[in-house]
Amino acid sequence: MRRFILLLIFTFCFGSLFGQMVSIRGQAADYAGKELVFYTYREPVSHQPHQLAKTTVEKDGTFVLTFSIGQSTEIYTDLEKYKGSMVVEPGSSYQISLPAYSPRTAQEAASPYFEPALYWLSIMGAKASDLNILVRAFQTDCNREIALHTVDLYQKRSPDTLKAIISRLENRYPTGKYAYLNTLKTCSYGEMELAVDQQNKERIAKKYFASAEIALAHPGFQHFFNAIFADYLKNKSQDFRQKEFLKKALQGNFEGFVAQLSGTGYRKEVADLIAVKSFYDGFFSGKFDKPSMMKGLKEAQTLSTFEPLKAILPGILSKITSLQEGSPAPELMVRNQKDVSFRLRANGKFLYLAFFRSDSKESRAELDSLVSMNKKLSSILTIVPVSLDKNFADAVKLWNVKKYPWGLFTPVQPDQAISDYRIKVVPTFYLIAPDQKLILSPALSPSHNFEALFLKIYRESRFIQQKK
Repeated sequence: MRRFILLLIFTFCFGSLFGQMVSIRGQAADYAGKELVFYTYREPVSHQPHQLAKTTVEKDGTFVLTFSIGQSTEIYTDLEKYKGSMVVEPGSSYQISLPAYSPRTAQEAASPYFEPALYWLSIMGAKASDLNILVRAFQTDCNREIALHTVDLYQKRSPDTLKAIISRLENRYPTGKYAYLNTLKTCSYGEMELAVDQQNKERIAKKYFASAEIALAHPGFQHFFNAIFADYLKNKSQDFRQKEFLKKALQGNFEGFVAQLSGTGYRKEVADLIAVKSFYDGFFSGKFDKPSMMKGLKEAQTLSTFEPLKAILPGILSKITSLQEGSPAPELMVRNQKDVSFRLRANGKFLYLAFFRSDSKESRAELDSLVSMNKKLSSILTIVPVSLDKNFADAVKLWNVKKYPWGLFTPVQPDQAISDYRIKVVPTFYLIAPDQKLILSPALSPSHNFEALFLKIYRESRFIQQKK
């Protein structure tokens, strides 16, 4: 019986175990030859993109993608200056149109602060009663209400204004058949209430989350949950009265922390999610003992009874352990100028991994700086330049002009490489040890005294080897 109940919870909150197929098709001649990747975010803790499907647009501009989902899901696709978005329902087919192709400038592509503009993808033949149309209309009206009453909400903090806004929105969008829209409304109202009554954050948290159904993959739920519970341990620790309450959490005692949260009124599954979010944020806060935070997350894998949460915990833990100095470097499949593919290995030497783009002024300057360093260190350090150019031929052209003395490579799966190495800006460097573990993550660039730091690391490693 318990197993059956858990299956029902998993199906409702995280989607069917098997799901139903979704089909997306369209025609966009100016995207011919370009890759389209659709993805979603499955949880509010690490908020990592989860790829659903990808395809290359045909020469005539046509494209088709299919994937399986178990519940209504907002999906995204990166379109250079735009971030396309739509909500898809299990078992549905969509014909969409894309915005006119507009590539990022070199400065935008190199900037870690650039954010593409959100673009609602047009759906051919959509009716006024369709989910996407209702979601867009609600968000537009909700944003308009907030814009018109910003002073009353955020400065005067007027509960009467809040009630009036919710009443108007409810008249236009009464609770209906779409669970996705109902959740969006609830979370939107909750965020407005939080803006009006920030001094009573705990009360709002209990009102909206104590007994709530957990919509892990819903962007509205994710955003509101983070507005309430981001840096939960850090915020609580600033209140000396919470010292006893935090004791088990700071020890990484998952079961004890969950019991305390449950004792304050949170449903067990909600308490599990709050605990996992707390340990995850605590790990990166720099304020708490990292081994204790990791202990709490590992205990959650075995002790949590919330199956959808357990299903995503491996990915959350991977986000923490990946790219940590001393951890194995993420696997990287590359191909060279002769179109030969292979897995990148250190092969007994230190490896200096350099992700770059040929249209980046900073990348070209750092590549030039590598020439003299290579002459001095080539016997103990392998320099591996990895091009992230949209067109590998652009990097090959640069190599032919500059006559760099190293091989040139590009990832077999660029999106995977960018995700695995969390590349936000180019150039980005990593130092990998002969045993394939990360030594500097990320590493200094050649122009920022990497050579001196590397020689220090090399001498220390030789000293340790000689003592063994």
